[in-house]
Formats: sequence, C-alpha cells, structure tokens
Amino acid sequence: MKQNKKIFLVILLSIIILATTIFRRINIESNNKVVDVVLDYVEMNEMALQSDNELKWWFGNFKNIGVKYVGLHEENLESMIDDNKDVEVVMAWDLLQSSRLKGLYLAGLEKDYEIGKYDVLVSTGSEEIFNFIHDGLIGRYEGDLFEILSHEGGRYAILLRGTINDTVYLKGESFTDAYDKGVALRQTPHTSKLIKLGLGFDDEKIELIRESGLEVLPRPSNYSPWTTDKYIRALFDDFEHFDMIPPVFIFTGDAVLGYPNYNYLVSEYMQDNDIKVGLIETSVQRKHLEQTAIEDLARGLQYNAVRIFSVWPYVQERFKFYNYEGAEEIENAFYRAVTERNIRLIYFKPFKENKVSFVTDFEEYKKMFDRFENRIAAHGMAIGRSSTMAPNRVRIAKQTLIGWGVIAAGVLLLSFLFNMSRKVKDILLILGMLAVPAIYVMIPLLMEKLMALAASIIFPSLAMVWVCSECKKHFNDYREYSLLNIIGIGVKDLTIATIISMLGGFFVAGILSNTEFLLEMDIFRGVKFSQIVPIVSYGATYIAYFGYKNRRNAGEKPSLGLKDIKAFLLEDVKIIYIILLTVLLVIGYVYIARTGHETNVQPSTFEMMARNILEERLLARPRIKEFLIASPALMAAIYFAKNRYKFLTFIAGLTAVMGQASIANTFSHLRTPIYLSVMRIVYSFGLGIVLGAVYIAIIEIIFKTVFKLSSTWTAKERN
Repeated sequence: MKQNKKIFLVILLSIIILATTIFRRINIESNNKVVDVVLDYVEMNEMALQSDNELKWWFGNFKNIGVKYVGLHEENLESMIDDNKDVEVVMAWDLLQSSRLKGLYLAGLEKDYEIGKYDVLVSTGSEEIFNFIHDGLIGRYEGDLFEILSHEGGRYAILLRGTINDTVYLKGESFTDAYDKGVALRQTPHTSKLIKLGLGFDDEKIELIRESGLEVLPRPSNYSPWTTDKYIRALFDDFEHFDMIPPVFIFTGDAVLGYPNYNYLVSEYMQDNDIKVGLIETSVQRKHLEQTAIEDLARGLQYNAVRIFSVWPYVQERFKFYNYEGAEEIENAFYRAVTERNIRLIYFKPFKENKVSFVTDFEEYKKMFDRFENRIAAHGMAIGRSSTMAPNRVRIAKQTLIGWGVIAAGVLLLSFLFNMSRKVKDILLILGMLAVPAIYVMIPLLMEKLMALAASIIFPSLAMVWVCSECKKHFNDYREYSLLNIIGIGVKDLTIATIISMLGGFFVAGILSNTEFLLEMDIFRGVKFSQIVPIVSYGATYIAYFGYKNRRNAGEKPSLGLKDIKAFLLEDVKIIYIILLTVLLVIGYVYIARTGHETNVQPSTFEMMARNILEERLLARPRIKEFLIASPALMAAIYFAKNRYKFLTFIAGLTAVMGQASIANTFSHLRTPIYLSVMRIVYSFGLGIVLGAVYIAIIEIIFKTVFKLSSTWTAKERN
C-alpha cells in the first residue's frame, strides 16, 4: 500500500465519482417497474377457432387477469384471404401464361388495360369488400399504384401496378428430367409484397375488441416503397376516427413508418401524443430487430422507448417443457425478460402443445399470469402501461475521472507482474491519465467501450494477484493450522477477491450506463475476450509469484522475469503436456462457447431444471459455474497452498479465475438492473463458501485416507 500510495489515491477518487454514476443509474432503473401485456389478434383468433369459445369470450377473460390491449394490424389482401373473405389475388405472370385464367378474370371488363409481368390482379364478388379495398387504396396511395378495371356488379377487379422489387420468388426449388439430371429453369414470380399493402382497419374487429373490455393497439402495415405522407396522414386520421392512439408504436417490416422521406411526420405525431418507440428484442435475446432509422427515432424522442418481448414460436411451444406440468417454462421466459433484460412490453401469443395445436384451457393462462404477477411483485414490478427510463448520459469529465481509476488499476497490475520501480509507475500513471481525456475527446463512443473492456479484464486479474500472493504466503508458512482455520482463511481470501472483481464490474456498469446501453441499442463488446485474458494474466501472475520450475525464495519479490519466460518457451514437450493441453482446450472451448445466447453449445436439460429451481426460490439466479466450481476452487487453492501442493494450487487457481472473470462479466449484461447483478453475486458467494467448505473437508478426508493407505503399504513392503 505504501509503495503504491499515489495509485490507490487515484483509484479512490475514481471510485467516489463512479459511486455517483452508479447511484444515478440505480435511481433510473428503480423508476422503470411497469410491464404491459398486449395480445396478438391473429394468434388469439387462431387459438379461439380451435377452442369451444368465441374470441370475444377469450378477450374478456384476459381482461380479467390484467391485460389491457390487443395488437391489431391494418387489413391487407393477405389478412383478408386468411379471414376467408371473398378476395382472390392472381399474379399477372400467371394470367399472361394462361388463356383460361384470362377468360376467368379478364373477360368482359369495362375498359381497356395494359398488364405488366409484375402486376397483381385483385378480384372479388362482394361490393362491400370492393369498397373497402377501393377506399383504402384511394385514401392512402397515389393513383399510379392501382387501376380500377371493373366497379359495377358481378366480379369487381383492381390491378395493382407492381415492379421487380415487389415480386417474391420461391427459393430452393430444383428440377430434374427423367434421367434424374438437373434442369435449369427460369424462376417465375410466386407472389408479391403488394398483398401486404395497408388498406385500413376492420371496424368489426375493433368493435369486438372493445365490447370485450379491451383497447386497440393499432399496428400499421408500413410497406416502405409506398409509404407516403398521404398514407401516414390517412393512418393518423384512422387513429383519431376510431379513438385508438397507440401508447407504443410497434413497427412492422424492415424500417420505421415513413422511412425514408416522412419520418419527421411520425416523430412529430409520436411526440405530440406521447407515443413510445417499440424496440422488439431478437429471438436470440441480443439487441433488437433491425428496422432502419428506429434508433434515430428513439434518440429524437429522448429515448421515450420500450423494449418488447415478442413471444417467438419456440417460446409458445414450451408448454409442459422441462418436466413441468403446464406453462411454467413460458412463465420463466417472461420473468427473465422483464427482470433481467429491461423488457417492459410482452407481445403475447397463446401457448402451443406443438407447432399447430394451441392450448385452449383458459385456466392454464390464468395460473401462469397469477404466478408471473406474484414473482415480479417481489421486484417491485406490476402489470400496467409500460414505463420508460429517464435519459442518461455520462459526461466526458466524469468518464475521464472514472477512466483514471482503470488506468491506475492497470499500472498496479503491471507493477505486480514486473516489479517496476516507483519512477516507472509514476511515469506510466501520468501518461495514462493524460491520454484518457484526449482519447475521450477524439473517439468518445469507442473509448468508453475500451475502458469498460479494460476494467472487466484488469480487476479480475488483480483479484487473482491477491489470490496468488496469499497462496505464496501460505506456501512458505510452515505453521500448522486446523482445517477450520484453513477454511476461514479461504473465506477471507474469497471475500477480498470477490470485492476486487465486483469493483471491476461496477466500473463496467458505470462507464456504460448511458441509456443506449440500458435499452440495448448499443452493447458491451468483447465479453469472450474479457473471459480469456484474465486466464492468461493468471498464468503470468502465478509464474511471477512461484516461478517456472524455479521456486521463488520466501523474501524474493514477485516478478515475471526473462528466465521464467525462456524456461517456459524452451520447455521439452511431453506427451502428458499434450494430453493436458487438449483437455484444457476442450474445457476452454465449452467455457467460452457457453458465453452468450448465439451458440450451439447449450446447457443440458438437467442444468436448465437446476437453474429454474434456483430462479424460483431466489431473487436472482446465481451462476452455477461460480458457486459450484469457481468459488470453491479459490478456497481449495488456499488449502493446497497451505499443504504445499504447488501443482494443485495452480490448477485450483486456474479454475478460480473463471469465476472472478464471471463476476465482472455479470455487470457487462447492461440491460440487467444493478441490484439484480449484485444479488446474483451475493448468492453465488454465499453458496460458494458453503460448497467450498464441503469440498475442502472431502479433499482432506481423501488425502488422509490415501496417506494412511500409502503408509500401511510401505510398512508391509519393509516387513
């Protein structure tokens, strides 16, 4: 401490500034506690058709369990066909190829026409449906999009003028001849995106929703090429006419409504009516669906945005999953979404027994929602109109002061590895402190991520420096200690190491506490990197303290010298080394691959069931690798050092470093509220102590048994 007084003073100053940032983030998170549930009309209707009750009955029952809104899409040709309405859609390409179709759809039309390859013919025998389509087109789109071919009696016909960009082709078809040889055929148009053009809202559906006691959350069709100011104004007129201004805009398609030329109309309307931006989380639970300009829209509205969990098909199908009797695993998915990922709107789709059959027992839905409400209530959360987070931005001045602490910690780490003089440490510290504000001014967005990444690496590495220094001290201490005393020392060292790593996590959480990270519009980069580097750093630290095949003397200062590096690089490679390296690489691959959701290495069913049990009984689920393996391994490292088992000390420390890196990584999940990350670590720490004590007791018994058997065998050999 005395030799590094300046460094510790800088770290202390940085921690004070960091604390103000962390408390502000906690305050913002604590005011974001209301979750909305919106029913999807289409899926609810499909489920009702499979049940013995009408859709209105289902809506009424969901209202009684706290649901308020039903998401209703604009009608289009596709939805009208799905509703079995008298509408036929024929691709012009098919008409041009078939005289029969020409006679069926085009004979006796009232005017001359020209039909193009990419056009779409819409035909209906219903005057009511024709008027709905006609009025929707007239009110929303320019005249060059469509042409009325027949509007009196019999069959009504409308021609939609399409282009190659509207046309949809089948992909993956192959053709062969009689000899099974491939034949290349020209692709033909299959359908057109024009069938998704918004035509207005169905007033009968709106009336049904309202008669059941629910409200309509309108969802525009938003086919970008034909979204003009005329369409947008007509849409807003519908909102006013039907009195259904949405609390949240949940956009469809690959861009926000109005992109690219009329975004400003949408932004102004949302601002005037306090409408939130809906950010739909991807199916892999990372960021949100890519919709052009949606992040710019959120920024323009001062982050009046809400993260949305859409119940993806694989979630719907988790009924009676993991040996549950009902929808418990679906409930778990909802619970994790709102408590761990800042989700504040669940776009609900009913449960499925398989890919096609819905669960039609309402009691299953009621039980699930009752349990869900009770569980989130423990976090101070409730179902209602979705809340948002107040905008937050950490200024460069604060970022600089916090960054100085990371730089100081980095210099401290280097000083332990290389035994630097005070002068060298002072120079590195000053240079680092000068560089931080300069780089923040030049590349602020990149710099904050680099500083967070550095913190996630440096502090777990410092925690392992503490562990190695304690192991070295115990290794050279020949006094006898009771097993209980050794366990107590292990608890103390685990506590200090955990605090150091948690501090690194707080640095990450503070540096990246801007709203964009909390809404996952931006993410922490380098999670896997931050898991690997502390392991490498631990190897260097261990050699600095214990030497590489050259034991350090008790009074010798730790240092990673050239002699150790040379000995390591010129080591004779033995078969046993190759075997051990292979095993470590496999373990390392599984460890790194398990980080994140976008991987094929997934937890086993047994592990998922264990996770669920912990999640249901605790406020936050502790990480299994921490309390089951890593934390006990750190305590075991102290035990092995006390008993002077050098190789086992190294292996236990190698296992322990994964847990320390995991602690900092816990805070790298920026969408997770800080209190939840803290509780997760507290639970892991507590359980790790208990299991560590048990493991050490078992190891002690094994060692004594082996030693006793060995002594008996040796005595018999002598006799």
